Amino acid sequence: MEINGVPIEDTHAEAFAMPFSRLIVTGRNGKWTHDVSRLATGCATSIIACGCEAGVEAHTPDFKTPDGRPGDRLLFFARTAEDLHKELIKRVGQVCLPAPTIQVFNGLDAGAPFALGEKLGYFGNGFQREEKHHGRDCIAIPCTAGDFVVEKSVNTGDGVGGANFWIFAQSNKSGLRVAEKAVEAIASMPGLILPFAGGVVAAASRLGGKYGFLTASTQEDYCPTIPAAKNPNRKLPPKVEAVFEIVIDAVSRAVAEKAMAASIRAACGGGGVVKIGAANFGGKLGSINLPLHEILTRHP
Repeated sequence: MEINGVPIEDTHAEAFAMPFSRLIVTGRNGKWTHDVSRLATGCATSIIACGCEAGVEAHTPDFKTPDGRPGDRLLFFARTAEDLHKELIKRVGQVCLPAPTIQVFNGLDAGAPFALGEKLGYFGNGFQREEKHHGRDCIAIPCTAGDFVVEKSVNTGDGVGGANFWIFAQSNKSGLRVAEKAVEAIASMPGLILPFAGGVVAAASRLGGKYGFLTASTQEDYCPTIPAAKNPNRKLPPKVEAVFEIVIDAVSRAVAEKAMAASIRAACGGGGVVKIGAANFGGKLGSINLPLHEILTRHP
């Protein structure tokens, strides 16, 4: 298979199931909302060491917050429900609760309930109150600048993490330019996040490594600065000087596949791409296989 003369490797991306939650964060104005959203989703690029993967979800045109104030939708993905619960408590409790004017609401219509607000309420030291806000069951936590309001329970769903593809480029410059185009093509799609900075990964990883204490290490077989003389397993194709990865976390497989197809096609519209591939680990990372050829055929 080729798109605009760019070969698409007959391979699959190895993704994995990730429980997720969508929170709606609102504030007095856009400044407070966006500052809190940025911090609450900070250091959340990879579950290798971040605890969760998180980001600001694109808004749909009809998006309205429960309280009518400026707001963001935040998506949080984790390996297990327990990990997700811990991260939600930590990030909402440490970032949203102490921020002026911020309120937090559930953003997922269905799923397994988690008593986020109820658990955060203990910060109120016995003075927390159960109240109705905008038709929702909430917890009001007394703070020194008023009440912090958070919905009593939020829902968690079953998402897909680690959907990906690789851009094999003739140069670092051309590869990054193409990767940016690939990100732009899906940045406004709802139902997904691109957890890495700018949506682009310049350091694809493998499971384990030379040092036993590492859970992941660099993909040395594809590193252009490691010569073949030092790495007999080098797999970098000729004329390739850089490999960039696009990683997508989505609320469903359907969303992940649609985004992968659109992003790959955008990448193939730029120059300097030798081929498109994907990362897979022989089933050691996840059980969700996303075959590139099938996805591109389903989403022309």
